[in-house]
Amino acid sequence: MSSTTQALAVPPTMRAWVRPRRGPARSALELATGYPTPAVPTGSSSDVLIRVSYVSLQFSTEMLMKILPNLPFTRTWVPEIELSGEVVAAGKGAPAEVRDLGSHVVAFQNIPSAVVMGHGVLAEYVRLPGCQVAHIDAAVDMASASGITGSGSTALKMVRTAGVREGHTVLVNGASGSVGSVLVQLCKLRGAKVVGVASGGNEAMVRGLGVDEFIDYRKHDPLPAYLARQYGDKPFDFLLDCVGTQALFVNSPAYLKVKGAVINIGMLEGICVSARNALLNSLLPTWLGGVPRRYIMFSTPPSRDDAVYLARLIEEGRVRIPVDSVFDIEDAVRAYERIATKRARGKVVVKVHGG
Repeated sequence: MSSTTQALAVPPTMRAWVRPRRGPARSALELATGYPTPAVPTGSSSDVLIRVSYVSLQFSTEMLMKILPNLPFTRTWVPEIELSGEVVAAGKGAPAEVRDLGSHVVAFQNIPSAVVMGHGVLAEYVRLPGCQVAHIDAAVDMASASGITGSGSTALKMVRTAGVREGHTVLVNGASGSVGSVLVQLCKLRGAKVVGVASGGNEAMVRGLGVDEFIDYRKHDPLPAYLARQYGDKPFDFLLDCVGTQALFVNSPAYLKVKGAVINIGMLEGICVSARNALLNSLLPTWLGGVPRRYIMFSTPPSRDDAVYLARLIEEGRVRIPVDSVFDIEDAVRAYERIATKRARGKVVVKVHGG
């Protein structure tokens, strides 16, 4: 019998974190122990059933848990979008490279299903379409691999949007974070000079990622004034902001080339303020006080093609996904509290079935 019609033993129920009420992680989340396990895909289905190894948490998840209404269809709202795991079953329509039982994979839930419907992946088993699953070499650390599709896809889109290439000088604000740490490496792979910004305690880590220059934002506060003094005569081609520092854009003419751009994916000041800033930064004309530099902010839904590309870079040892900390599934609330400190160096990960 072929592997596409077989399935490893799957229990009828599983553990999954659910959000039965609105609020911060500590008060909103509960660990359900009798949550129904997804059905095994059969026949010509393109779905893959995955035994979850690790789940990488997103900084924005707790913000969503606080603002999304508690509706009847979201009372079993399961958070998170990206994971690593092993294939336990797959339909015949799934991609060939993710049909073999026991194969190591990385995968993601799409944003509408995860955020709107609450069909997230912080659970012991997840069933996903094969177009959201990518094979990963068994030698790759699965905790690290769980962050490929979220942070990796975001960093890759920032690099591609900017068109970073050899000869460019770029500033990465938040270089020690989950996105920034990957972004530094991708910029270096393209031959750019990278200046990384983080707190002084993370200097060794950021330098280990390959930055050419390091800036401790606590030592050089306010940061825009320091950048104007140090880089006013050698301005950056791009400012890649993983934090969401509005002052970085407002003062950018002092250290950013006229044809450059600020590309921001951070929401340091919260969703509402960040959305307002993004609108004004993008549309306000200079004669009304707008900043004479381009500002780009975009959503970054994961994609399988990006996951496949990044997985290859990781397998070749050219990129790594730094992991700040790993928490057992029972301690997921503590993992969210770690993210909330804004001091995480790389991904915060929850171990579900990891070895």
